[in-house]
Amino acid sequence: MTQEEKPCRCHRFEDKVAIVTGAASGIGRETALQFAREGAHLAICDVSADGLAETRQAIEALGRACLSMLVDVRSQEQVEALVQATLERFGTLDILVNNAGTGQFVPFAFMENEEYDRVMDINVRGMFFFCRAVLPTMMDNDYGKIVNITSIMSVVAGQGQSIYNTSKGAAKMMTQGIAVDVSGYHINVNAVGPGMVLTGLTQNMLGDPDQAEWFIERIPQRRIGLPEDIAAAVLFLASDEASYIHGTTLFVDGGMICTRG
Repeated sequence: MTQEEKPCRCHRFEDKVAIVTGAASGIGRETALQFAREGAHLAICDVSADGLAETRQAIEALGRACLSMLVDVRSQEQVEALVQATLERFGTLDILVNNAGTGQFVPFAFMENEEYDRVMDINVRGMFFFCRAVLPTMMDNDYGKIVNITSIMSVVAGQGQSIYNTSKGAAKMMTQGIAVDVSGYHINVNAVGPGMVLTGLTQNMLGDPDQAEWFIERIPQRRIGLPEDIAAAVLFLASDEASYIHGTTLFVDGGMICTRG
């Protein structure tokens, strides 16, 4: 049975409106599909036109409405255009999942300014633009859920990933700062910190059996994570079941962070 054929388990998000960034593949696509299975309408974005079209078709096949736009999250104008289009199409928005991100595997001493800017702009500036754009509506509605995708690399360092570490650490702290700033509203702001997950960013590395085994040996659950593992955590934090969880990062890593202390 494919993911698209799985029956809906419940309807926690019936007629809610969720924006999911980086939805053309991997964690973003699976998150969008799980929202659709549980009754949400979607606004999705990415820089990959083909992947975005495939995600939209899968959402619509589930009987949910979907708005899709090509958006470079580094562009304030494009971010605000998607949020405005979402409001025009659906009349409101309830949930934001900041999933769009990029990796970095360059030793610090050889890092170029352009690479630093690219990583920080996508992983931090894009999150800033989206959170700022949706908050006026959420504050007016006195309701909203923001879930930011960070990483276990926000709290543990990886070789050749110093700026990626920096960006994810900043995203983690931005999550906490926004959570404090929206105190008094029924808005929950949290993050999910994935460990090693099989996505487009990691498939080349995990395609090497020796590399994959190296990671598996360091994960107490003894397996590589899948996009649906992360999506399940995102949906929990976006649900009203998590209404008293605020400003936290839920690490979803099979216990890998326990071996990195």
